[in-house]
Amino acid sequence: MIIECYKLLKEIEKRPAMWTGEADLKSIKNFVSGYYQVLIDNKIVPENINEPFFDWVADKLGYFESTAGWANMILAYSIGFEPESIIWEEVFNHNITKEQHLRSLQIFYELVEQFKDEFESNKD
Repeated sequence: MIIECYKLLKEIEKRPAMWTGEADLKSIKNFVSGYYQVLIDNKIVPENINEPFFDWVADKLGYFESTAGWANMILAYSIGFEPESIIWEEVFNHNITKEQHLRSLQIFYELVEQFKDEFESNKD
């Protein structure tokens, strides 16, 4: 999904709230997930693409597993929760500031670039 939506993500990066209504990862995740579903529904991309972004983010940030999803993992990491001892209820109940959301966006886009670079170098 990240690779297929890369150009769109780069546009969103410039002004996320204009595209998604909010400058936060949850809004971007929801927007991009909907966009990606349209690509599948219109047979622009195959339905069974295996892109390891969830697991890649978990590994990169030190999480045991990726079931929380990339947006939650990145947000929790960006506001200082330790991946090794994370309690997701605490993350979800945490009052997240605008600055923390902006920091999570910065980290997300850094990870997207790293993932894209690794993905492309592995294709060769």
